[in-house]
Amino acid sequence: MVRVGMTRVLVDGGAEVLPEVGPEDGLVDRAAAERPDVVVLAEWAYALGDAVRRAAPAAKLIVWSSDETSMTVYDPGAAAPRRVSSAAPEALVEELTGSAP
Repeated sequence: MVRVGMTRVLVDGGAEVLPEVGPEDGLVDRAAAERPDVVVLAEWAYALGDAVRRAAPAAKLIVWSSDETSMTVYDPGAAAPRRVSSAAPEALVEELTGSAP
């Protein structure tokens, strides 16, 4: 249910959402080949974060908490992540677009 809700928020915000992929589906290879602007990972996939950042260093990486109350944002080239306490749909769209809702 969360996946459906997040997909709707992202699409409504203007993002292209690729089918859900995981490590067994070549997520890291796909990030390297497609060079996305943003990669959003569920908290359970956090372990893939470093590999995704190496594969697509220009991409912003957002790790969405499982309880949907916060997100950790890794900006390209930044040494440390930022925590965003409001994980409301508008906050996610703002991170994706770089503009206020």
